[in-house]
Amino acid sequence: MERSVPHRNRMGTAAYWAVAVLLVGFGYLALFSIGAPFLLTGTAMMVVSPWRTRRDVLWPALVGVWTFVLGFVLVAPLSCETSSSMDPITVCTHVFGIRWYGGNPSLVPAFFIGVISAATSVAVTRYLLTRRRTAG
Repeated sequence: MERSVPHRNRMGTAAYWAVAVLLVGFGYLALFSIGAPFLLTGTAMMVVSPWRTRRDVLWPALVGVWTFVLGFVLVAPLSCETSSSMDPITVCTHVFGIRWYGGNPSLVPAFFIGVISAATSVAVTRYLLTRRRTAG
């Protein structure tokens, strides 16, 4: 009976690492389209793998990755168009309809919004998971 527990743990470890490697591989292959979130998720899984059995460590890390991506995508410019007049003007639009006039917009604000949203979601997720564990 005691032998089944380590075997099941080995199978869980192998499955965990297989999913992480598949996510990194797919993310790398599709990096220029939809791959970045998958690459980041697989990388986060590899980083927190020593604590994968602790829900209050694993889930906040994964939620943080996806809220970073969501925050970044919501603020980063979707498309840019440049007029073909004597004085060209570049107009970029965002998800919320925000328009940026002038040169090419920077991705730094989108990065900072992603980091802030990720940090907030990690703190909230960790709080909710530890509160539920201590209350129950």
